[in-house]
Amino acid sequence: TKDEAAAHHAQVELDEAKEIAAKIEGKVVSLKAKAGANGKLFGSVTSKEIAEELKKNYGVELNKKKIVLESDIKSYGTFPFEIKFYNGITASLSVAVCEE
Repeated sequence: TKDEAAAHHAQVELDEAKEIAAKIEGKVVSLKAKAGANGKLFGSVTSKEIAEELKKNYGVELNKKKIVLESDIKSYGTFPFEIKFYNGITASLSVAVCEE
């Protein structure tokens, strides 16, 4: 039935999310950025850039809306962030921002 198919599809998506979360848990995403003399970045690091880097380095295709940053990243350093796949399925990673 239609409901069984939908339930199966949802379960497959859930299993895939768990697999991806386990694969990237604890990973560090490196991004290069330009900054002014005071070390403050021109602009800030965006979830879109992080998503692109995840795809490039780990082959993980993600909607940038699933990336949760604690605050705007406007300087060099390492910052924690989370990816919320589904309710109860998250992965904790870090983004390392270094000089271009």
